[in-house]
Amino acid sequence: MPAPVIDVKEVTLSFNSEPARATPPELAGVNMQIYEGEIVSLVGPSGCGKSTLLRLICGVLPPTKGRIKVYGKKAVPGWSGLGFVPQDALLFPWRTVLANVRLPLEIKAGGKKRLEELNEKAREALRLANLEGAEEKYPHQLSGGMKQRAALARGLVTGSRILLLDEPFAALDDITRTQLQLELLNLHSRMGSTILLVTHNIFEAVFLSGRVVVMGEKPGRILGEVKVDLDYPRDLRIMGTPEFGRKVGEVQALLEKAWGDD
Repeated sequence: MPAPVIDVKEVTLSFNSEPARATPPELAGVNMQIYEGEIVSLVGPSGCGKSTLLRLICGVLPPTKGRIKVYGKKAVPGWSGLGFVPQDALLFPWRTVLANVRLPLEIKAGGKKRLEELNEKAREALRLANLEGAEEKYPHQLSGGMKQRAALARGLVTGSRILLLDEPFAALDDITRTQLQLELLNLHSRMGSTILLVTHNIFEAVFLSGRVVVMGEKPGRILGEVKVDLDYPRDLRIMGTPEFGRKVGEVQALLEKAWGDD
């Protein structure tokens, strides 16, 4: 088996580990491996540490114990091989869509490249995110779905091989959410990116993923995973199949185990 592109080994995170003021750890003994080209979803109760785990993988937070490697190297902040897309698009209101998407390139280049060269890369990312024609619009002129497409383009613009998505569709209406799910699958088929998605929606997790990793809380930990052995490419008709329903049931059963532990 090839080496994982994300390798999380025995990771514990405690925000206050001093003996006199120790609090329960946020995460405890987390092990997880993600392989090249996979789509993997993290599901679990609110507060179980799903988003925190993404930030550990980004290198923004250091683990208290254990280690995390990305492509065999220690996770560090700002590594260009990772693209992060938050739940809130976090677009700067005074910048156009093109300028918002271009921003990571500006930071990386530090003024050493011509603006037109950066713009061309930003336009390509917008094409990949199906947002052509919106380059000169401002965030207040965009729908919720368009804002998330812009955030996705910003995550792609540096050529990231791994996308970390933190509930990117949670605030969208059902129709827009479904459209973006299909676009994410299309993007994955074209680029072969490795995608780690945090979601509270079990149906979304099963529809998109090859594996669904289920987390429990108090402390945050991995309870198990469900392999979704349904063929790609996928379309919405798969949701009406008995196989899809069984996988949803397996994920639900793991979540109910977590609730039973409380």
